[in-house]
Amino acid sequence: MIRAFWGFCLFAAWSCSSLLAQEFIGPHGFLTLEAGWGTQDSVARRGTFDLHHFNLFGDVLLSPRARLFGEIEFEHRSEMEVEAGESLAGGFVRLERAWFEYRFSSLFVLRLGKFLTPYGIYNEIHDVAPAYDTTILPQSIYGKHQSPQGRMQRFYAKFSLGAQLLGTWHPGSFKFKYQLFVSNGRGQYPYEQDDNANKGMGTRLIGEFGHKGPVIGASFYSDRNGLNANARQTSLGLDFRYEFRRYRLISEVSRFSLEEVPYSGIMRTANAGYIEFAVHVGRQQTVLVRYDVFDPDTRMPHDLEKDWMFGTSYQFMEQALAKFEIHFWDVQTATPRRYIQVLSSLAVVF
Repeated sequence: MIRAFWGFCLFAAWSCSSLLAQEFIGPHGFLTLEAGWGTQDSVARRGTFDLHHFNLFGDVLLSPRARLFGEIEFEHRSEMEVEAGESLAGGFVRLERAWFEYRFSSLFVLRLGKFLTPYGIYNEIHDVAPAYDTTILPQSIYGKHQSPQGRMQRFYAKFSLGAQLLGTWHPGSFKFKYQLFVSNGRGQYPYEQDDNANKGMGTRLIGEFGHKGPVIGASFYSDRNGLNANARQTSLGLDFRYEFRRYRLISEVSRFSLEEVPYSGIMRTANAGYIEFAVHVGRQQTVLVRYDVFDPDTRMPHDLEKDWMFGTSYQFMEQALAKFEIHFWDVQTATPRRYIQVLSSLAVVF
């Protein structure tokens, strides 16, 4: 895997130097180092350090209209060999994204390959920790939850392999962005062979009302999940962002329709949402508070998962962001029901 990766880098560099029509931009990337402590159980009370991400990416500009993009991720560990008593479990090397893109115009851009599914504000930048102010994203929408088939998963595909049509329309001060895509459904080999006849399909729509106006978005994703007995899972989300001077307000809601028995049409509904308020203190620090709630089954009472988060981030240099946050969890079906989670992290981009 490592030899193949460096071979790819050398080939890309040679190709770009050999062909005047091409230009290689990069490599760039980011690193995230985390530390955590909590009261949920004995494991959380130990505290831990985690080298969460080390990602490398770059672009090859093939022409003014065409480009290739690729990203390699080393998550949690980078060793491909182990010493006595160690295990390879818990870490991996992954081709995070890789696509070919051709721009017909600003309104019509065709993207082919593997991409992060356009869902919500954050899924396309899910792992790019320097791009947001907290160590973990709102878990109601971006975390994993138990499906009717008993599997812990997100209710949409984090990654997709397929075709995407995207573009931007900019009449006056209003800006409209869209993304339409079709992909392999989730399964055992989602980046090689679709496990069922039903493709993953979705869209992401964004409206920006002026340079300093609100931003409103909508997301849709649906497939038959091959990892959950081909049960139909459909996710619909709405989001809102607004910044005024030093203040920022963000909110998202999602409604997940989960088929309980495959091909029966009997659905379970789960709701998720959060609201976050932030204040910029000077040019370098942000202080924020977020309330996040998840209802795994709207038919059942007393099963909510709630999280109050208080945090701050500090950009102590242009390329580096330090974060600290404390979460007060109330999970009505868990033991213990209430617990604390403390997280800090360092995100560096290069």
